[in-house]
Amino acid sequence: MLGKLLKYEWRGLRLPFLIMLVVLAGTTILTCGVIFTINPKFDETIVGYSVIALIFSILLYYFGIIGCSLGTSLIVVIRFYKTCYTDQGYLTHTLPVSAKQLLNMKIFAAIITNLLMILAIVTSIFVIMQVGLHHIFSFVPDYMEYTYDQFYREFIEIFFDAFRDFEDDFGISFGLYFAYLIVYSLISLIANIIIIFGCVSLGQLFTKHRIVGAIAAYFIVQFILQILGYFNAIPMYKRMLRGSYRDDITMFGVMSPTMNMTLLTVVIVAVIMYFINLHMMTKKLNLE
Repeated sequence: MLGKLLKYEWRGLRLPFLIMLVVLAGTTILTCGVIFTINPKFDETIVGYSVIALIFSILLYYFGIIGCSLGTSLIVVIRFYKTCYTDQGYLTHTLPVSAKQLLNMKIFAAIITNLLMILAIVTSIFVIMQVGLHHIFSFVPDYMEYTYDQFYREFIEIFFDAFRDFEDDFGISFGLYFAYLIVYSLISLIANIIIIFGCVSLGQLFTKHRIVGAIAAYFIVQFILQILGYFNAIPMYKRMLRGSYRDDITMFGVMSPTMNMTLLTVVIVAVIMYFINLHMMTKKLNLE
C-alpha cells in the first residue's frame, strides 16, 4: 500500500517538478549558448556584447537555481497541504493506512524530490563549467602546447596536494570532513522538511486564515532557531576572540561543537514538529 501511495504522490509532484527541471535546463542551455558566442577573434565591440550577455545569462541562471530550489520545496509543501488539509484530504484520510504511515510517506517523497533537484543543479553547474573550460581551451594556440587534458592533470595534482595538507590545516582529513558535511546536510534537509510540514499543520489552528497561520508559524520557528543558533555559537566566538584556537585546538575543533549543537537543536525541533504533525492529523483534523 505504501508503494502505491508513493507512486500516487509522485504523480502529483511529477508535473511541477518537471517544470522546474525544464527551467533549470533552459537557463543552463542559454548560459552554454552565450559562452559559445564569445570569440576573441571577433572585434572588441562584439566580444564586449558577448561578455555582457554572458553576465546577464549567469545572473538569470543564478536566479533560476534559486527559483528551482525554492520551487521544489514549495511544491512539496503545497502538495502536503492540499492532500492532507483541504477537500482532497477526505480521500487521503480514508485510505487504509495510519496517519504515521501517511506522514512518513509524505516526508520520504519530499526528501527524494529535493535530493533529485540538488543532483540536477550539481549536474547543471558541472556541465556549464566543462563547456566553459573546453571553449576557452579551443582558442589556445597550438604552439603553446597547453591542452585541456594537461590542465585537468595539473588540477588533479593541485587538488591532491591540497587534500594532503587539509588535515594539517583543518584538523581532519578531507574525506572525513566531506562525509561529515554530507551527513550533516542530509540530516538538516530531513529536519527542515519536517519543520515546514509542522508549520503547515500548526497553521490549521487558524480556522479562516490557515495559509497565513502556517507562514506565521514558520517565521516564528525560524526566529526561535536563529536565537538558539546564536547561543550555540557563543563558545566558538569566545575561543576565536581569545585566539586559543590557534594554539591548542584545530579549526574543525572550534567549528564542529557549534555545528553539532546547531544540528542537534534543529533535530529536536523537527522531532517536536513530527509529533505536532501526527497530533494535528489525528486529533485536530479539520478539513476545508
